[in-house]
This record gives sequence, C-alpha cells and structure tokens, in this order.
Amino acid sequence: MPEIFRFPGCEDFGHGLAALTTIPAEGWLQLVALIGAHELLLKPGTRAGAVNGADYGFGTEVFDGNPDFEKARRQTVERNNGRLAMIAIMGLMIQDFTFGMTPLQMINKGGFYGPPVDFIVKDIGMCSGYTYCATKERTARTIMRSGYSECYKPFQNGRYPPAPGQEWEDDWGVPDPEKELEMSPSMPFLAMPKHLKGWVGGEKGFDPLGVTDALPVYWVREAELKHGRVCMLATIGWIATDLGARFPGDMYQVSTIEAHNKLVDEGQMQPFLGAILIAELYSLYLIVEGWGGEIDRSAGDYFLGKSFLPKDVEGEKNMKLKELENGRLAMLAFGGIATASVLTGKAWPFFD
Repeated sequence: MPEIFRFPGCEDFGHGLAALTTIPAEGWLQLVALIGAHELLLKPGTRAGAVNGADYGFGTEVFDGNPDFEKARRQTVERNNGRLAMIAIMGLMIQDFTFGMTPLQMINKGGFYGPPVDFIVKDIGMCSGYTYCATKERTARTIMRSGYSECYKPFQNGRYPPAPGQEWEDDWGVPDPEKELEMSPSMPFLAMPKHLKGWVGGEKGFDPLGVTDALPVYWVREAELKHGRVCMLATIGWIATDLGARFPGDMYQVSTIEAHNKLVDEGQMQPFLGAILIAELYSLYLIVEGWGGEIDRSAGDYFLGKSFLPKDVEGEKNMKLKELENGRLAMLAFGGIATASVLTGKAWPFFD
C-alpha cells in the first residue's frame, strides 16, 4: 500500500524492510500501543454462540446465517489464505532484503520483465500503431513507454520529436525518455505532475487523474480554493445551525437538512441565489482579468484579508498551504455531514 497511498507527513518514510530504520520512535510507540491495546482488550471467543475460539465478533452478519457446511468452507478458505499470506510475506521480505527494494519498486526500476530476463527482451523493437514503443533505457532494463519515440517520426505541430538527449518541449506532453522519471511523493506509482511545481502544495505531487495536464493550474486551483472555502463555511454553518444558532422567524427554526425545502416552500431562495450570483459574477471578472494578466492576481485572491498573511515569503506560503489543506478536509467533512444527516435523519452530531 505505501507504493499507492501514504498518509500526509509519511511521504519520506521507507516501506518494506526500510521501514525498520526510517520510522521515528514516536511512530513505533503508536504501533506498539495500538497492537498492545488490541492484544490486551480484545479477547477472542467471548461472543455468545461463537463457533470457535478465534471469533472476535466482527463480520458475523455475513457468517452466522449460513448452514454449517458453508461456515466450515469459509473458515477453511480463511485459514488457507492466511497460510498463503504467511509464505507470501516471507517471500516479500526475502526479495526486499536481496534486492534492496519492494516488488512494486522493482517493477518501476527494472521494468515489468525485470533485469534477469533483460537479455531476452532487449532487442524487441515492437511498436503498436507507431505510437507505443519498447525503448531501451540507459540502464539494463526494458520497459514499455507510452508516448513518442524514435519509431514515431511524423511531422507534428510544425516539428519532429526531439532527438535523444535533447529537451522535450511541454506541448508534447511526454517526458524525456533519456531522463529518469520523477515520481510523485504522495502517490509513488504515478509520475510527478510537472505542472504543479511552483504552486503551494505542489511538492506533494497529488494529481492522480492528471487534471493539471488538461487544464491550467490557475483555474484548477481557483476552483479548489473556492470549493474549500465554501465547505469550511458550510461545515461551520451546518454545525452551528444544528446546535441552535438560527435567524429569528418561524421559517428558520428547522434543522439544516430541512432548511432547503423549507425555504423553497416559503419562497426565500431567490434572494439567496441572487446574492450568490452577484458574488460569482464579480469573482469571475477577477479570475478572467487575472488569467489575462490585466491585474496582478494569484488564484483564489479576492483582495480580502491579505493583511493577515505573514510578511515573509515562507510564512505566507505556509499560511496558504494551511488554508488549502483545511479546505480539502472541509470538503470531505461537509460531504460526510450531509450524508450522515440524510442517512440518520438527525441533526449534528447525529445521535440522541
């Protein structure tokens, strides 16, 4: 999983056997505390009607209703998978120790075939439709590259592809095959999104869908900041409303989840939508002017509250990064609050 996803703050930790030397002491303390709590507090075989002593009471809803022969089959499958996993983890550890990298790292570094069979595939020059070609790396590995290579020579956009060793221009949209591909710190199995470099938070390289390859980062960041700010306000507003903070008037004395339909029935949505429309038209004007260079404006800058930013460059960057990350968290939080409210039919915090 660390090849695919890492928790924020853990991007620089090693994984596989490298975790033993890179995880700090406080990380080990958390791991030991969690495992220790599990071992001390969670006792097997305590559930009434438990089939055997390894029953912790989890997932019983997909087990208890089955006939005895199906229960025996499922327990056998679990034991067989567990035995296979014990052999698999030993194999992974031995490979990690032998080659100094995990299997997915080895695929990234040595190609799908791997160095041991490179002598078999090194002379394969197959191209599929003259677009996807097998190209030999400077190191002893062969990988399939999706993009333009020496076997694709048509005249495109007024020029040929650059010769090996020369810089590839941005409009080709592919990396230089003569350079080592830089990987994303947050998603190590994907390439580093080159368009995010220089933007606040861009050093984490999180763009799994490649949005910034298709859209300008200015517009993408503008949308992200706007959604994040709205969700920060919406999350606070939802909680405050459900805790009893309401405008005076009978129509406003409803929970947040009921507010929309209530205000539609009362004919009060038009003023709200009108106010939002005015704000959106003004923000669109600023966005377009900033994009065209008519005014000095960064994405998300509405010329409000800038006096609260630190005066030094690093402090300003850190403050903007905090806003960005809090906005991302708020988008998740608001979606969770809305979903929980609908599913439970209750006001925040969704329990009586």
